[in-house]
Amino acid sequence: MPVLAINSLPAASFAALPASIAITDVIGILLYIGGLSFEVTADRQKNKWVQEKKQKVHEEEFLTRGLWSKSRHPNYFGEATLWTGIATIAGGVLVRNAGQSGMGLAGGLGGRALGTVMAGVSPAFVTFLLLKVSGIPLSEDKYDKRYGDRKDYQEWKKNTPMFVPKL
Repeated sequence: MPVLAINSLPAASFAALPASIAITDVIGILLYIGGLSFEVTADRQKNKWVQEKKQKVHEEEFLTRGLWSKSRHPNYFGEATLWTGIATIAGGVLVRNAGQSGMGLAGGLGGRALGTVMAGVSPAFVTFLLLKVSGIPLSEDKYDKRYGDRKDYQEWKKNTPMFVPKL
């Protein structure tokens, strides 16, 4: 939704934006880069772990190293974070006067709230899907059935946050 909202603004709206970088641009870019890096790193660690398992380098049944020692689903956390970064950048544009005028709004509190909501819908929806519908529930169920009776799995699950990584 944030990408759609930005892409639907007339080109003149972008010309009216100030040339300076807003704090929402900086925060959004940092969230995007951090989220993408987190997701890619988690996926690469898992891929390497799977390859090592196939090559009999280790006999571990489930991954508990690297980012997977900080979160049970670091790839999903990265995905939600990068979408939050996109929404932050888009929200910064949609609440400015140029974005408000491009959407045909007067720029008051209601218009700015609408711009914020339009930007926030996408990361909220992605995070909801990952936490409650497809990603984490399916993965947790699969691993609980496979390893739920093992003490090491229960210990890892108890001590490792499900989504937001521990520092």
